[in-house]
Amino acid sequence: MDNKKVSWGILGTAQIAIKKVIPAMIQTKFCSIEAIASRYLSRAQSVADQFQIKKAFGSYEDMLLDPTIEAIYIPLPNHLHVEWIIKSLEDGKHVLCEKPIGMNSSEMMLINKTQRKYPELRVMEAFMYKFHPQWEKVKALIAQGSIGELIHLQTHFSYAQLDPYNIRNQKKMGGGSLYDIGCYAISLARWLFKEEPIKVKGLSEYDPEMKIDRLTSGILQFRKGSASFTCGTQMERFQVANIFGSKGKIGVKYPFNCLDQEACIIVSQGSDTHEILLEPSNAYSLQIDHFSKAIRNLEPLLISMSDSINNIKVIEQLND
Repeated sequence: MDNKKVSWGILGTAQIAIKKVIPAMIQTKFCSIEAIASRYLSRAQSVADQFQIKKAFGSYEDMLLDPTIEAIYIPLPNHLHVEWIIKSLEDGKHVLCEKPIGMNSSEMMLINKTQRKYPELRVMEAFMYKFHPQWEKVKALIAQGSIGELIHLQTHFSYAQLDPYNIRNQKKMGGGSLYDIGCYAISLARWLFKEEPIKVKGLSEYDPEMKIDRLTSGILQFRKGSASFTCGTQMERFQVANIFGSKGKIGVKYPFNCLDQEACIIVSQGSDTHEILLEPSNAYSLQIDHFSKAIRNLEPLLISMSDSINNIKVIEQLND
């Protein structure tokens, strides 16, 4: 491993960056935050002062022109992802972008086409949950046959966000429950079954004023087995994943946002039930270090571009 830290720039001052990602980046081994940009210099400077970031820029373009910055983290609203991924690549930067990195297959193919022009640059969708150690353990339990053959995955992910001005409630910005949190359930199902679904069905309920899907349920059928999920943005905050096998069940208490708290995996086999507890771990920090090490050593990315393309294809089918 080349131990030189990767120099990062933060493109935007979204709350997820301020509350979750920047604090996590500060804890990493292979990342150094060099700059942050906003459309308003005062805003960028305020966040830079808060986290002792060296440089603040009053435009995204100016930060991308800084030759000292190697990688860009993009926490912008969904509808801006493609534009700034492409501009970042064209300015010679590696890119880690919040999910979903594209709103449809056409956008995803445009990103893919652009990246192929710059094969030395890496692009990855920020599904941070995959980096939490609890999923290594769950996948190992499935692989060793602890619950027999994998048959069904059931997930639920919800929260309450009623502010019409919040970007999650702005349809033109890519808001709605499916794009914001349903994408996690789809990603997890495809990851655990290790294949793409052969059939997809979905049902959504839309907010009459904001027009975004406030509740979506979906079923994904695989060659052997299925997955079902419900996601909602106007209901009680809750998340869970239940993995059913031919001989048992695995329950994951916090499948997606298990941050800085003890992880709990519950394995049931008939009347025998036991808990597996894992020490607190920050998935955002692990994700940043993974991407930084991949840049330095050209290691494979856990989340490939083809994986991201296939995830958005399922979302499109559920939107039909």
